[in-house]
Amino acid sequence: MSHREPNYAMFPTAEYLDRVERARERMDAHGIDAIIITAKENGIYFSGIRTIGWNSKHRPLGIIVPRDNSKPVISVVAESLFDVAYQSSWIEEVRPWGGWRIADAAPDPLTAIHDACEQLGVADGTIGLELGYGQRIAMSQTDFEDLTGRFTKATFVDVGPLMWELRMIKSAREVEKLRKAADATTRAYEKAFAELRPGMTERELGSLLLSEMVLQTGEMPGFIMVRSGIEKYGMVNVEPFERPIQPGELIVVDAGANYHYYWSDYMRMASMGEPSAEQRRFFDANLAAQRAGVAAVKPGNTMNDVFSACYDVLMEHDMKEHVPGLERVGHGLGLDVHEPPSIAKGSDTVIEPGMVLTVEPIFWDRPDHVVGNFAIEDILLVTENGSETLSGFPIELYIADC
Repeated sequence: MSHREPNYAMFPTAEYLDRVERARERMDAHGIDAIIITAKENGIYFSGIRTIGWNSKHRPLGIIVPRDNSKPVISVVAESLFDVAYQSSWIEEVRPWGGWRIADAAPDPLTAIHDACEQLGVADGTIGLELGYGQRIAMSQTDFEDLTGRFTKATFVDVGPLMWELRMIKSAREVEKLRKAADATTRAYEKAFAELRPGMTERELGSLLLSEMVLQTGEMPGFIMVRSGIEKYGMVNVEPFERPIQPGELIVVDAGANYHYYWSDYMRMASMGEPSAEQRRFFDANLAAQRAGVAAVKPGNTMNDVFSACYDVLMEHDMKEHVPGLERVGHGLGLDVHEPPSIAKGSDTVIEPGMVLTVEPIFWDRPDHVVGNFAIEDILLVTENGSETLSGFPIELYIADC
């Protein structure tokens, strides 16, 4: 069966057909007749539909993947999204809902999804839903209960593990998107760090990063995190505040551009003026630990091997009292900025070529966090023999002039 190449697709149709085929192999192994996808990331993975409609809490989209390869994949969209769904996605079977513009459209998304499953002959079978770890049903709880209640004879199962098994290994085309996002982030670091000066606020620094990401990708920027000074050294995952950065303070920046829905995510550190001897000692310990973790990222090793490599070096640098709760030093990266696998203590997940991982031991001096927050992160593509670093800005401590 031939398939069309849409005008504005992010990937060739062959990329999506391969994803569907691999999903069907796993569905067959688990006796799943169809998957109903509503979450943005999984929906984009299978369909490639390029719309901000994925972010709406009011108009669910659905992608239905049947196990039977003689049956089509179907997309369910609001009728206002019909054209973008057809022009940006390889899926030919587009089921609109609404009835305002298209007379025979289903009245609502729940009806449209159920009708599509009836048409495919899977409504009474075993249906996979995004129920498990790291997954989301992208509709209200009330709508979800309404939808599943219509399938009176179906059996529902979780396809979270199946989705992560598919998405953890990136194709060569996915890697190119991730590489573009990482390169844009590198340019943003170059721009922003070169303009660091005493009195600059965290938000001003963040604005430089965000604006350069937009210039590099032509898309909405991904995210930024800035923490500087004693009041923020004990924080993680925090937005830039309106606080001025002062001489003698360390600055941790976590930033990531987004390109064609694929994320970058890596951290770098700067010092406003020369760091103190104690700040340098802690930074050097973090850098050595992070480099040990990067060296452990190779096929056949486990996530615990990477964790242990980082942790052991921190112990060698007399950091035991400062990392009592350290249990994770990285994660997967792709359509989600944080996705499996987790580089965690005790994890026996085996590293495989095609994974894209970050390595980021994070800690601060205990108990008062007056020296600094220490966090360095790289993006690594796992290759056949080791890894390739995609994060291009220098990893050493950046010293800003005062």
